[in-house]
Amino acid sequence: MSTLTSNHNFLSPIEFKLVLDRLPNVVFFVKSATIPGISAGSTDRPTPFKTLHEPGDKLQYDDLTVSIICDENMEAFREVSDWLVALTYPDSFTQYAELGARPVGSGGSVPNANGDGVKSDGSLIILNSNKNANVTVKFKDMFPTNVGSINLDTSGTDVTPPVFDITFKYNGYTIEV
Repeated sequence: MSTLTSNHNFLSPIEFKLVLDRLPNVVFFVKSATIPGISAGSTDRPTPFKTLHEPGDKLQYDDLTVSIICDENMEAFREVSDWLVALTYPDSFTQYAELGARPVGSGGSVPNANGDGVKSDGSLIILNSNKNANVTVKFKDMFPTNVGSINLDTSGTDVTPPVFDITFKYNGYTIEV
């Protein structure tokens, strides 16, 4: 049974950070993220009088999409695009071998705990008004399915850094307070 909340503060839409085991450079340049929706189908049960609706048995998670500000050396973009290339159709054995390891800072790489680098766990950490971690959305077995384009345009009067989107699939998430 639910209890009535005693916290009357609103969730801040600008205080968050994204942490991905496999993409350390993406962490510093996240512009926006959306907590994905969850849906469950339903089953129709016909009766002689009317059709009754019953809850479904499988959850479907929407994709996780994040917008990233492109850094000057395009490191965040390259991290994600290299991961996507290695997942799909690597050009060399080196690209394929790098899929089996996750980056650790600038000092090389070490194998993932589960032995493959195809997927990575990640967390979207929402901060409270004091900038402390308040709610953590933990994603399990994430992998990129799309890296958006980077638009370069000289016609603007203001210098704003370009932004690109990353779309992830994952095998579920939990919300921890």
